[in-house]
Amino acid sequence: MKKLLVFALLAASPAFAGRVDEIQIMTTEDVEFTLNLWQNRASYQITYQNFTTPSEGHDLAVQTKLVVNMPNQGNQEWTCVTQFVKTPRFFEITKTVCH
Repeated sequence: MKKLLVFALLAASPAFAGRVDEIQIMTTEDVEFTLNLWQNRASYQITYQNFTTPSEGHDLAVQTKLVVNMPNQGNQEWTCVTQFVKTPRFFEITKTVCH
């Protein structure tokens, strides 16, 4: 029985890691959209990204800190928080706020 439990935990690990990767990709894309980085042709570097406490009515939140190099404007530091709600299939982004 103990071996079966260990096997079940190991089998579930890649699935969980894949879900975390999906959340990271969704978060990064929404931060890019919120800061309009695609149209401004800005380069950026994410310096920090991790889960944080979600606001009321949300199930999950990710904080992202990044440095954006805007053409002819220099570097700007941003902190963004992306909020998620759980859906029957996965999670959905409700908002991303950057300051």
